[in-house]
Amino acid sequence: MSTAGASVVALAALGAAGHGGYASDPVGAVALAAAATVSTVVAARLGRSGHRAAGRLAAGLAVSLLAYLLLTVLTVAAVATGQPWAAVTVAAWNSAWIPPLALMQLTASAAVRTSGATPWTHRVVGLTLGVVTLVNAVLTTASEPFAGLPTIAGESWRTALAPVGAAATLLGMGALLLLPVTLWRAALGSHETVRARLGIAAAATTAAPLTVAFCLLLAVARAPGGVEPALGSVAFLVALSGATAFAAGCALAAARGAAEPRQVTVVVRVAGLTAAALIIAGVGTIVAAPGSSLGPTTVALLVSALTVLVGGAAWVATGLLARTLTSPPPSGPVGPETTPRVEATIAPTHVGAPHLLPSDTPPTAEGSAGTTDAVTGPDAAGGSGVVGTADAVAGPTAAGASGGGGVGLVALGGLTAREREVLAALAEGASNAGIAAQLVVSERTVDAHLRAIFMKLDLTPGGTTNRRVQAARIWLEHSRQRS
Repeated sequence: MSTAGASVVALAALGAAGHGGYASDPVGAVALAAAATVSTVVAARLGRSGHRAAGRLAAGLAVSLLAYLLLTVLTVAAVATGQPWAAVTVAAWNSAWIPPLALMQLTASAAVRTSGATPWTHRVVGLTLGVVTLVNAVLTTASEPFAGLPTIAGESWRTALAPVGAAATLLGMGALLLLPVTLWRAALGSHETVRARLGIAAAATTAAPLTVAFCLLLAVARAPGGVEPALGSVAFLVALSGATAFAAGCALAAARGAAEPRQVTVVVRVAGLTAAALIIAGVGTIVAAPGSSLGPTTVALLVSALTVLVGGAAWVATGLLARTLTSPPPSGPVGPETTPRVEATIAPTHVGAPHLLPSDTPPTAEGSAGTTDAVTGPDAAGGSGVVGTADAVAGPTAAGASGGGGVGLVALGGLTAREREVLAALAEGASNAGIAAQLVVSERTVDAHLRAIFMKLDLTPGGTTNRRVQAARIWLEHSRQRS
């Protein structure tokens, strides 16, 4: 972290000499350096735990923040000394805040993957944000960089081909919403530890679009609200740094597998209350604008009422969401078939690292799943039903799978390595979307694997229990015997 420290010292020296304005403000510089340090530590821990892809992305996140710091030093020095190439560094510096947004999302998303393949969603986010960064650097130029009008002040920047720049901005925002939507869908359709892990990763990816929303709010606040430009821009650097550290920390928590309810609650509430604060600040800025016809008392009452309503709703909603992510599945029927509850003991399995047959290659991810009662879902390979990691999976199992030498247990040897990964994820409580998110395959592929698994295990529809539950029961029994 010597590079980050040297950059902070250099910016402090330039600021003391009267150069750089907000860019050399020590608060923003220290925040970026701290976020880079957190990302470096997370990268090392992810790498040691076997999550190499997430570790590499976290390292890239740290490098992008350090590059932003170094580029700021270079740009401020170039402008201060009147270098002919200063315009190039200003253009690069003006776009250097975009790559960390993509990398914080990719790091959190990669932390819950159990496959080394790169998801198409990662490719879309990386390519789109790369294009947006290039377009922003090429089309946007500063009229007077660091001359009192920083990034959030629109009049200090000229954008060539404005429609192209606007389209790139909208495209980038859309790309930043892709991973949150995908991961939240996978999380809410799953159960048990899988749901909590995916929920933490989803909350982490939400930090990037919230950061962009905060940037846009600062731009709005400056025009009607008279917010000091330098103060607003330093606030943006702090927000970017905080979002990066939050996402990196969430990535590490998601990779560990076993998420405590309190931990999930904190993560979800930070994301939800941040969104609520942005809504309150945005509306409050508009109603308190100098040109507003509302008096100070009216503005204060409106903002107070909005804070109570939006803040209270966010607190309740995030609490409910956190309980949903951490609550065990119900023991009653939730699908077209029912499974009566019985007491039996099944050893817990490990998230992403199930007990495999001798021919298996253990996956790299780790973490442990707790044990609860099993739950049935729609009896279809492509259904949204899920199965909790179970202390009990009741009802008759197919093909005599309830015994140690049952046909179902023997049939596990006929499953391919990928089918065993799918079955292990199913037994942990993952929905089809959750399995697809972890194994980096499409839901159609998951559906095909499940149908093949059911056929090989001789599980037919229409029995007294759900095929998904029966398949999970076979896997858990196999895990218990090998533990």
